[in-house]
Amino acid sequence: MVNWLSANSTAIALWAGALCTFGIYSVLYKENKFYRFFEHMFIGLYGGYGVYITWHNILYPKWWKPMTADGQWWWIFAAVVGSMFYFMYSRRHAWISRVIFGLFMGFAAGGIFREFYEGYFPQIGSSMKPFTGGYANVLSVLVFYVVLIAALSYFFFSFEHKHPVVRSTAVAGRWFLMIGFGAMFGATVMGRMTLFIGRLNFLINNWIPEVCTEARSPLFWVIVPLVVAMVGLVVFWAIRRPRKIES
Repeated sequence: MVNWLSANSTAIALWAGALCTFGIYSVLYKENKFYRFFEHMFIGLYGGYGVYITWHNILYPKWWKPMTADGQWWWIFAAVVGSMFYFMYSRRHAWISRVIFGLFMGFAAGGIFREFYEGYFPQIGSSMKPFTGGYANVLSVLVFYVVLIAALSYFFFSFEHKHPVVRSTAVAGRWFLMIGFGAMFGATVMGRMTLFIGRLNFLINNWIPEVCTEARSPLFWVIVPLVVAMVGLVVFWAIRRPRKIES
């Protein structure tokens, strides 16, 4: 059995990938248990992979190895501090977990403030562009200032937008914001389409050639119909509508 799995590992991986792809994209028809099964399996595998990455890339090189191999014994206190999180499951000693949660929330707040400063303050400075260069650059800077002022005027809620100039500028700013949000939504859709194209490319260029190769084997015509029948039964059971009970 082990030798067979080792010899057919590539084919098994391709069939597993194709089956998982069909299972995930079955949600395009409707929400069903077949999709839920593969969704939960993906989340479980991703969680296990995350634990491995955390140990291999963070805990082992930065905590375990310095503590055991380099003689930095004080890293043991990191495990003590980390174990304080689990007191949240104790009603009597839950206050211990609140201490460590508060400590890390303070660290996180400081890091977020620093990230906000380093990310957005340079953008504020970059918003002040000089009218230098050729006509094309001047026109580009002018359009930039028009869009910037119009978008900012939309968020002026300290007074009512009764004046025609202020009201028109705020309306234009709302349109500019909608265009920007639409562009971001389009980028999100393109990201999803990229994932779909990747899976479609896998099915066409990897899975189908493997199926055509295996079709030459007599065993193929026994296993594949059984697999297709089993998958069909599972899909039918997953998406069938429950019968209404007549009163």
